[in-house]
Amino acid sequence: MAYSSQKWAGVPPERVPKPGLNIYGCLAVNPYKLTIAAEELGITYNYINLDIAAGETRADWYVSHMNPNGRMPAIVHVKEDGTSVTVFESAACLLYLVNEFDKEHKLSYPIGTPEYWSQLSWLSWQVAGLGPMMGQSAHFNRYATEPVPYASKRFLSECGRLHHVLEKRLSTSEYVAGDRLTVADVAIFIFTHSTQWCGIDINKYPHEKAWHDKLEKRPGFQRALQVPVPYPFSDEKVSDSNPEAVEKYSMMRKYGGPAIEAALEQWAGDILPVPSDYANHKVDE
Repeated sequence: MAYSSQKWAGVPPERVPKPGLNIYGCLAVNPYKLTIAAEELGITYNYINLDIAAGETRADWYVSHMNPNGRMPAIVHVKEDGTSVTVFESAACLLYLVNEFDKEHKLSYPIGTPEYWSQLSWLSWQVAGLGPMMGQSAHFNRYATEPVPYASKRFLSECGRLHHVLEKRLSTSEYVAGDRLTVADVAIFIFTHSTQWCGIDINKYPHEKAWHDKLEKRPGFQRALQVPVPYPFSDEKVSDSNPEAVEKYSMMRKYGGPAIEAALEQWAGDILPVPSDYANHKVDE
């Protein structure tokens, strides 16, 4: 079957996937997982950098063709015969990449082996725990338009617990899933590369820090962290006291917080009550 752009009716011409691997990303944490995996595997890819501020992730063409959840990242693999596969959610994308492009298991373990299940467990741990908790900690400590002390404490504390889990694992294992680098390491790495923005001091976790620094030095990681632009949430960048850098992150927070809050309004509603409501609230005796 010859490749045809007719399948992508409604997609802006510059956003139509090209033959080969297409990564749809933006200036956010999760898309960098895919560039790291692609670089480590030596995959040639086309990166489509979408504009969140312009609403591209919510556009009908993106939701209809790439990701019904309207989030990043997504991939479209246009194969040589013209057929295509679309995958969304970062963990699913990573698993697709190794299934399709990692026949020699340079970044994965063979399906069905004990190590594979360890890899899948740690990958699931990241997307179900570490990622969401780090994201919420960043939101309430860096973006929230008003202080919410309980939420700040709740998510920062849970981040501390999760980093303790990772530290313990890396004290006895060279990589998170076993004796080799896998997509589980890739998925976890990008959050350990963002600790200060989320309120965590990675130096409190020496095994995690050593593992992070080892991965950061790899040429594939170095190249990937430049796509589409140098990764903006690293400890080095967010702690830069240069006035220009401070202004940049101040503006990011000044406008990012209200934008997040405004996006919530569409889905806002009243809490559905239950008879035991408020029993957990502290009251003055």
